[in-house]
Amino acid sequence: MTADAVSEVDTGHRPFPTARSAGTLVSRFLEQAAAHPEREAVVTPEVRWTYRETAWRSAGVAAALAAAGLRPGDRVGLLFSHGAEMIAALLGVLRAGMSYVPLDAAYPEPRLGHLADGAGVRALVAVSAHARAARRIAGARPVLAYEDLVRTAGDAIAGAGPGAPADSAPPAPVRPGSEAYVLHTSGSTGRPKPVTQTHRNVLHHTRAWTDGLGIGPLDRVTLQSAYSWDSAVQDTFAALLNGAALYPVDLKALGIGGLLDWMAAERVTVYHSTLPVFRALVRAMESRTTELPGMRMLALGGDTLHLADLDAARRAFGAHCRVAGAYGSTECSCALLRVADRDYRPPTGVFPLGFPVAETAVRLEDAEGRPVLGPGEGEIVVESAYLAPGAVPDGRTHRTGDLARRLDDGTLLLIGRRDFQVKISGIRVETGEVESALKDLPQVREAVVMPFEDRSGERQLAAYLVASDGVTAEPAALRAALRVVLPDHAVPTAFVPLAELPLTPNHKIDRAALPAPSVAAEPARATARDSGAAPVGAGALERAVAEAWREVLDVGTVGPDDNFFDLGGTSLRVAAVHERLTRTLAPALRMTDLYRAPTVRGLARLIGSGQEDSAAGVARGARRRGARGARRAAARTRNAPSFPDNRTSGGTCD
Repeated sequence: MTADAVSEVDTGHRPFPTARSAGTLVSRFLEQAAAHPEREAVVTPEVRWTYRETAWRSAGVAAALAAAGLRPGDRVGLLFSHGAEMIAALLGVLRAGMSYVPLDAAYPEPRLGHLADGAGVRALVAVSAHARAARRIAGARPVLAYEDLVRTAGDAIAGAGPGAPADSAPPAPVRPGSEAYVLHTSGSTGRPKPVTQTHRNVLHHTRAWTDGLGIGPLDRVTLQSAYSWDSAVQDTFAALLNGAALYPVDLKALGIGGLLDWMAAERVTVYHSTLPVFRALVRAMESRTTELPGMRMLALGGDTLHLADLDAARRAFGAHCRVAGAYGSTECSCALLRVADRDYRPPTGVFPLGFPVAETAVRLEDAEGRPVLGPGEGEIVVESAYLAPGAVPDGRTHRTGDLARRLDDGTLLLIGRRDFQVKISGIRVETGEVESALKDLPQVREAVVMPFEDRSGERQLAAYLVASDGVTAEPAALRAALRVVLPDHAVPTAFVPLAELPLTPNHKIDRAALPAPSVAAEPARATARDSGAAPVGAGALERAVAEAWREVLDVGTVGPDDNFFDLGGTSLRVAAVHERLTRTLAPALRMTDLYRAPTVRGLARLIGSGQEDSAAGVARGARRRGARGARRAAARTRNAPSFPDNRTSGGTCD
């Protein structure tokens, strides 16, 4: 797929070199830093790092790792929240000839401990805010403070002056076949599975993403995925290996409204997220009448893209903005990609999976492993020389477990799974892992976990439970216990008590006979709804907060002391409540305030007291910093070619 096929905007895109000629991730990044030292590389509401500054920081991390006794080939755990510091840390690990293992600070500590142990990390690097957690996770392994690693580099940056080279510290010897990172996927056995990738393979996948989306040095690319997802790898290196600016997005801090304001101020050009977040963003754009005229590409994944999503993109974004749908997994990254122009209409109303990227073949196989030729259904099988080492038996063939139907035009339509794997909020979840966690709880004798769609059309998890003898399995207690071992997206939102699990005639669990959660879970919800009187007669703040909860959570009466998360709240639903409250009631509210005060009474009290102001102003600050940053960026890049007029034109799709 050529750049001309995906963009009418001049981004400065040049075809990315093949993996055989691109060198390593480190060498390619340093080439960009040397060629464009003053171009912005990493931008958040708090920092604006140039390529020179980013290279110096990564050199400081690499030198400190070596000084601590770590050696090329070692694995280093990185415990960070979503921000710029993680970028410098992972680049530093790669420069030291080591591989990074991202440990998402939002995950429960016991789970992070399992990830670190399973990956065999030799040391952990963490920012000071996570130092205590890092020490508990690390055990006897050393914990290095990120701030200490980059302090010397910061002094060097300050003293070097604008004319200094982007870097002076040579990287450790790294080969294209050297390991770059270890990610983890949900495992059916109850333990996450490690998946590794090499520099060579990551460069190949970067080529697919770069050329498919036409990414060039004038782009501003969002990084919204957690660093522990393979989609974060795509965005990070497609930006930094092409001289573009990378914009890590902390959705929990910004909220949907803050994200929208920030992207508008920064004139972001490439947006990548899961579909649920995109849908929330479009709703916010419509309610706030905010436009993003700089946006030229919407890369949407993690779930099935429908005609309604394409229509929403056309209404909200300019005529030059296109939609990309990608298909892949941690094992094969991006295998299929389609970029739709403004007039594209999917033949079935569902966005087909697209076309194989370079040096990749995709076929369908039936249940006996025979190729499916012509229109028909089968399992998607990916063939590539760039699959994750050790993830597939022969190193070249990945049987995805996804079922698809080949349409008359040769494109593939995703129709389901062979196993019990599902995607929640765009993230792969093995229901077996959730079932295993439930069965480990003393309150639970049997458990089955199944996906369902709530009334808003979003996929959620339902847990069907048989309680242990003489025990009542309370949903609130179950959620609290599961959050200790599972990430937020893997915790069920509905708990359905059953006397026994239904069985088929051959005594297997009859999943088709499980009742709909909306009906069967009603008794489980009653406890939460009746736990306190409805906030009738309470203050206007409590009534407004309760109404927002009822709308987003799709529940009846909400008690003033009910916990948002015990009513089925998830991080995405937090974002939806936050967007509504900041638009109608409390503009200074941060998403983190909803975690601090998860009850109606507590949140209303926080808003009423004005305490959220001390931790807020993120969106307003982002707008101010965005305006200042735009002026600084213009000064830094006067010699760079500019976007044509259609990059700055306003208007929405009709």
